Amino acid sequence: MSQSTGQQLLQTLRHRGKQIVGLYAAVLIPMWLMFVLNNTVLFGRWNQLGIIPRSLEPSSLIGVVASWTMHGNFAHLLGNTLALMQILFLFGLFERYAYRTIAFLMVASGLMTWGLGSPMSMHIGASGLAFSMLGFMIGGAVFARRWGYLIACILMGAGFWLTIKQGLMPQAGISFAGHFGGLCVGLLIGAKSNHMYPAIGRR
Repeated sequence: MSQSTGQQLLQTLRHRGKQIVGLYAAVLIPMWLMFVLNNTVLFGRWNQLGIIPRSLEPSSLIGVVASWTMHGNFAHLLGNTLALMQILFLFGLFERYAYRTIAFLMVASGLMTWGLGSPMSMHIGASGLAFSMLGFMIGGAVFARRWGYLIACILMGAGFWLTIKQGLMPQAGISFAGHFGGLCVGLLIGAKSNHMYPAIGRR
């Protein structure tokens, strides 16, 4: 390896390390901040802006883009935080346009939940975003041949697939529409990331 190649690799690793830290701040801090505010200053009102499927009420449309910051209790928030810490690390490591991709997936997964959810239900939480990111990695690895994401899937190991399996089992109080919709839209975008969305997917 030449000196210039080594310097370039080191520079890339430094950039990706900063990106990982930035992603943690951009995603996890709003989640925790809004949880604290909702349970102190807002008295639960923030969670009332969750996604109501196919409703055109302003509160539901806000939920499409912001429901990932809404959590019903501390266990809900902690579970999504632990999952996202792993996924955000891999995204920051392998995705050149990570911020743009995640913002796109936030909206796309929210829209899928809005379209697939059962009537008269409300959906909150960041699990839809987490599943869309998992789907993006799988779609990128399998269909777009982005080998970085294949490595990412392997690094996550059996827990990666167990999380998907458990999340797709219908359970009371769990947003199946958010999990399934997020995974599907992530798969689709990840599969097309080298063609349909070159600004997002190409490295």
